Amino acid sequence: MIKVCGKCNSMFEDYFDKYNMCPNCREDEENLLRQIKDYLWDNPGTTEKKLKELFDVSHNQLMEWLREERLEITPDSDIVLRCERCGSMIFTGKYCEDCSNKIKTTVNEINNSMNKDKEEKKIRVMSINRAKLRESKMRFMKSDK
Repeated sequence: MIKVCGKCNSMFEDYFDKYNMCPNCREDEENLLRQIKDYLWDNPGTTEKKLKELFDVSHNQLMEWLREERLEITPDSDIVLRCERCGSMIFTGKYCEDCSNKIKTTVNEINNSMNKDKEEKKIRVMSINRAKLRESKMRFMKSDK
Protein backbone atom coordinates (compact mmCIF):
# COMPACT_ATOMS: atom_id res chain seq x y z
CA MET A 1 0.00 0.00 0.00
CA ILE A 2 1.36 3.41 -0.97
CA LYS A 3 1.11 6.00 1.82
CA VAL A 4 2.19 9.56 2.48
CA CYS A 5 4.49 10.13 5.44
CA GLY A 6 2.81 12.05 8.26
CA LYS A 7 6.02 13.96 8.98
CA CYS A 8 7.82 14.74 5.73
CA ASN A 9 4.96 14.14 3.24
CA SER A 10 7.06 11.79 1.11
CA MET A 11 5.46 8.71 -0.41
CA PHE A 12 6.45 5.28 0.86
CA GLU A 13 5.31 1.70 0.55
CA ASP A 14 3.78 0.07 3.62
CA TYR A 15 3.06 -3.58 2.86
CA PHE A 16 1.35 -4.34 6.17
CA ASP A 17 -0.50 -1.02 6.66
CA LYS A 18 1.33 -0.63 9.94
CA TYR A 19 3.07 2.75 9.82
CA ASN A 20 2.11 6.36 9.27
CA MET A 21 5.72 7.49 8.68
CA CYS A 22 8.32 6.65 6.06
CA PRO A 23 11.31 4.50 7.09
CA ASN A 24 13.61 7.55 7.32
CA CYS A 25 11.30 9.45 9.66
CA ARG A 26 10.69 6.30 11.74
CA GLU A 27 14.45 5.88 12.10
CA ASP A 28 14.82 9.55 13.10
CA GLU A 29 12.06 9.11 15.68
CA GLU A 30 13.69 5.97 17.09
CA ASN A 31 17.02 7.82 17.39
CA LEU A 32 15.30 10.70 19.18
CA LEU A 33 13.58 8.30 21.57
CA ARG A 34 16.90 6.57 22.26
CA GLN A 35 18.57 9.93 23.01
CA ILE A 36 15.74 10.94 25.34
CA LYS A 37 15.86 7.58 27.16
CA ASP A 38 19.63 7.91 27.61
CA TYR A 39 19.24 11.45 28.91
CA LEU A 40 16.45 10.46 31.32
CA TRP A 41 18.52 7.54 32.59
CA ASP A 42 21.34 9.94 33.49
CA ASN A 43 18.99 12.74 34.64
CA PRO A 44 15.93 11.26 36.36
CA GLY A 45 13.20 13.73 37.23
CA THR A 46 13.81 15.89 34.15
CA THR A 47 10.82 18.09 33.36
CA GLU A 48 8.82 17.99 30.17
CA LYS A 49 9.85 21.61 29.53
CA LYS A 50 13.54 20.66 29.73
CA LEU A 51 13.02 17.76 27.28
CA LYS A 52 11.30 20.15 24.86
CA GLU A 53 14.21 22.61 25.11
CA LEU A 54 16.90 19.96 24.67
CA PHE A 55 15.29 17.69 22.08
CA ASP A 56 12.51 19.78 20.53
CA VAL A 57 10.02 17.03 21.34
CA SER A 58 6.31 17.86 21.61
CA HIS A 59 3.98 17.05 24.49
CA ASN A 60 1.91 14.90 22.10
CA GLN A 61 4.96 12.86 21.09
CA LEU A 62 5.91 12.24 24.73
CA MET A 63 2.33 11.20 25.52
CA GLU A 64 2.29 8.85 22.53
CA TRP A 65 5.49 7.15 23.70
CA LEU A 66 4.09 6.88 27.23
CA ARG A 67 0.83 5.35 25.98
CA GLU A 68 2.79 2.92 23.79
CA GLU A 69 4.81 1.92 26.89
CA ARG A 70 8.03 3.05 25.24
CA LEU A 71 8.66 5.59 28.01
CA GLU A 72 7.77 5.50 31.69
CA ILE A 73 7.37 8.43 34.03
CA THR A 74 8.66 8.52 37.59
CA PRO A 75 6.44 9.31 40.59
CA ASP A 76 8.06 12.77 40.97
CA SER A 77 7.52 13.72 37.30
CA ASP A 78 5.61 16.84 36.27
CA ILE A 79 3.89 14.80 33.53
CA VAL A 80 0.52 13.40 34.58
CA LEU A 81 -0.70 10.25 32.87
CA ARG A 82 -4.15 8.88 33.69
CA CYS A 83 -5.86 5.55 33.09
CA GLU A 84 -8.21 5.88 30.11
CA ARG A 85 -10.84 3.82 31.90
CA CYS A 86 -10.97 5.00 35.53
CA GLY A 87 -8.77 8.12 35.56
CA SER A 88 -6.28 6.96 38.20
CA MET A 89 -2.64 8.02 37.83
CA ILE A 90 -0.37 5.60 35.97
CA PHE A 91 3.28 5.63 34.89
CA THR A 92 2.98 4.16 31.40
CA GLY A 93 0.44 2.60 29.03
CA LYS A 94 -3.28 3.27 28.70
CA TYR A 95 -4.76 1.50 31.71
CA CYS A 96 -3.97 0.99 35.39
CA GLU A 97 -3.29 -2.55 36.58
CA ASP A 98 -6.82 -3.05 37.95
CA CYS A 99 -8.53 -1.90 34.75
CA SER A 100 -6.09 -3.90 32.62
CA ASN A 101 -6.95 -7.05 34.61
CA LYS A 102 -10.69 -6.35 34.32
CA ILE A 103 -10.37 -5.88 30.56
CA LYS A 104 -8.38 -9.12 30.21
CA THR A 105 -10.98 -11.00 32.28
CA THR A 106 -13.83 -9.63 30.15
CA VAL A 107 -12.04 -10.54 26.90
CA ASN A 108 -11.35 -14.06 28.21
CA GLU A 109 -15.00 -14.48 29.23
CA ILE A 110 -16.15 -13.38 25.77
CA ASN A 111 -13.68 -15.76 24.07
CA ASN A 112 -14.80 -18.65 26.29
CA SER A 113 -18.44 -17.86 25.56
CA MET A 114 -17.78 -17.74 21.81
CA ASN A 115 -15.88 -21.04 21.92
CA LYS A 116 -18.72 -22.63 23.92
CA ASP A 117 -21.27 -21.39 21.36
CA LYS A 118 -19.18 -22.85 18.52
CA GLU A 119 -19.01 -26.23 20.28
CA GLU A 120 -22.77 -26.21 20.90
CA LYS A 121 -23.41 -25.44 17.22
CA LYS A 122 -21.10 -28.30 16.17
CA ILE A 123 -22.96 -30.69 18.46
CA ARG A 124 -26.33 -29.49 17.11
CA VAL A 125 -25.18 -29.96 13.50
CA MET A 126 -23.84 -33.43 14.30
CA SER A 127 -27.19 -34.41 15.93
CA ILE A 128 -29.15 -33.08 12.96
CA ASN A 129 -26.91 -34.99 10.55
CA ARG A 130 -27.34 -38.21 12.56
CA ALA A 131 -31.12 -37.77 12.58
CA LYS A 132 -31.17 -37.22 8.82
CA LEU A 133 -28.99 -40.29 8.35
CA ARG A 134 -31.42 -42.44 10.38
CA GLU A 135 -34.40 -41.14 8.40
CA SER A 136 -32.81 -41.65 5.01
CA LYS A 137 -33.44 -44.82 3.08
CA MET A 138 -30.92 -46.81 1.14
CA ARG A 139 -31.30 -46.40 -2.59
CA PHE A 140 -29.90 -48.77 -5.10
CA MET A 141 -29.42 -48.49 -8.80
CA LYS A 142 -31.57 -50.80 -10.84
CA SER A 143 -29.54 -53.15 -12.87
CA ASP A 144 -30.48 -54.57 -16.28
CA LYS A 145 -29.67 -58.25 -15.85
